[in-house]
Amino acid sequence: MDKKEDKTIEVKAKLRLDINRTLLAICFTLFTFIAAINPSLLKDNILVAIQLTLAVPLLTSSLFARSKLAYAKIKHIWDNYGFITFLIAYGFLINTIGTLLSAITTLKIGMIFFGANIFLALMYSSLEISENKAKLKSRFIKDLAFILIIVFLGILPSLGIY
Repeated sequence: MDKKEDKTIEVKAKLRLDINRTLLAICFTLFTFIAAINPSLLKDNILVAIQLTLAVPLLTSSLFARSKLAYAKIKHIWDNYGFITFLIAYGFLINTIGTLLSAITTLKIGMIFFGANIFLALMYSSLEISENKAKLKSRFIKDLAFILIIVFLGILPSLGIY
């Protein structure tokens, strides 16, 4: 790996650390808000409670992996691990918010939230692929994983399918 590529990875790692810290803060804020306003939301919906609970250690693990990128010998291992834990945690956070929106407001509002997240993820990927065609396969896999997490752990439970 050359110095320029090394520097690019370090910059990406720093930006991703900032994103992970922000999402971790959102998780704690959301948890505190729910606990203070209506703790029964967590008690009554075990899937929301589990996803919000797991989002915290997953984001923390992603933070640690991303920080390791600055000095790791084999950077792609930590980059991949950081991304996988981030993707799952981010999906869980989106599911928690969408499911709560569906329960607190209306199902329609929750579905709009889920739909907007899926649509914007696909738009992001489209732009990234238009910039670099070689990213098609990786973006397909990443988007598929994200959409499956959202559909099976967010949309279907919000619709009352299980």
